Amino acid sequence: MALENLSIKEIEAELLRRKSAVVDGIRAELETAKKTVRELEAKLAEALGTAKKEAKAARAPKSRLTPGENADLILKALAGKGQVTAETVAGIVGFDGQTLRDALGELVTERKVVKEGKARGTKYKLA
Repeated sequence: MALENLSIKEIEAELLRRKSAVVDGIRAELETAKKTVRELEAKLAEALGTAKKEAKAARAPKSRLTPGENADLILKALAGKGQVTAETVAGIVGFDGQTLRDALGELVTERKVVKEGKARGTKYKLA
């Protein structure tokens, strides 16, 4: 529509109509994009949930040994290794989690093992 032969009111009405059409188009595109994002978030959440389940399944089993036997395994694992993380010890002895923490804590208390550092930086070595 040519705007040259229109009155000011007709031009204002035409501009308002065009603006509304553009805004409606943008809103439709935005809704489509939101739907796509929701679908991708759902897929990501599902993938992360699956990955967490697989990670839990892959963890080392709890030790079926006595606390003394666990401590002996840890001492053997630390022999000749210098400073190592609890994760490294777990990979060698075959158990982790609370069982490993309890056994390491007992060995530290008995002064057979030295604990250095805190949190993720914690390392263990033979005394």
